Amino acid sequence: MTSTVNIKSTDKVWYITGASKGMGLLFVQRLLAYGFKVVGTSRDKQQLIDAVGSVGNADNFLAIKVELANEESVRASLEQTLSKFGRIDVVVNNAGYSTNGALEENTDADVRKNFDINVFGVFNVLRNVTPILRKQGGGFVFNISSVASIVGFSGHSAYNATKFAVDGLTEAYAMEVKPFGIKAMTINPGYFKSEFLTAGSYQSVQNRIDAYSAVHGLIDTHTSQVSGNQRGDPVKLLDIIIRAVEENDDTTSHIFVGADAYPYVKSKLQKYNQDLDKWEQYATKTDRDDYVEPKQQQ
Repeated sequence: MTSTVNIKSTDKVWYITGASKGMGLLFVQRLLAYGFKVVGTSRDKQQLIDAVGSVGNADNFLAIKVELANEESVRASLEQTLSKFGRIDVVVNNAGYSTNGALEENTDADVRKNFDINVFGVFNVLRNVTPILRKQGGGFVFNISSVASIVGFSGHSAYNATKFAVDGLTEAYAMEVKPFGIKAMTINPGYFKSEFLTAGSYQSVQNRIDAYSAVHGLIDTHTSQVSGNQRGDPVKLLDIIIRAVEENDDTTSHIFVGADAYPYVKSKLQKYNQDLDKWEQYATKTDRDDYVEPKQQQ
């Protein structure tokens, strides 16, 4: 199977969360077809095995049942990975979903559950895989974020918050582990064709408040017009990730992917600059009157 990137070697072990459907499943199937060894995690192991199909076999594929919000479950999956393949080279934190609806409509439980998978699941994987990568002397971590990590979307405050968090934790993590040869970055897609906008991955609030009819209209239009017709090809997104691995990229923090992502991001950056210019003359004059600049160390 031909890749759009020159793959020099397939002698790497990939660990991918949320692998039984959507983009994660396509990643697993294509990586196996390219010749890599792949570990896929899912809450339903048999569903994952059935979905991957004949491209996965005992030599190149390991399916593991994992509850990402349970740290012991995550730790056990990494131990199984090492027992099977002896190492982990590339980690893709892909699992995630969206709770939508106006913020007032989201219960505390709704939001916490969304954070459990999208954010705390990532923390659990990184906390436990980092000692492995450190001991190996390197590795790659790709946290699947979104263009929604930098652009707010009405009706998606919980999801936006989780992806803003993923970007922030990844930036800090990347700085911490760079001395150990570990490269970490976010992948921030626009709209890519997957099951993300379907039930189970895109969860609507149960009890809508009539006052937010405009927000509901935006959400309903979004799902009816975009779901199943996203312009991005997940296989080409995977090839971007493989390219970063092949180039041994240690300079990139975020890879925004998709022709539709770039106008969103550039517009947001322009807005940031407008806000900075508007308030700089006031907001930079907030030092204490008795503040003394520390002397630079010689």
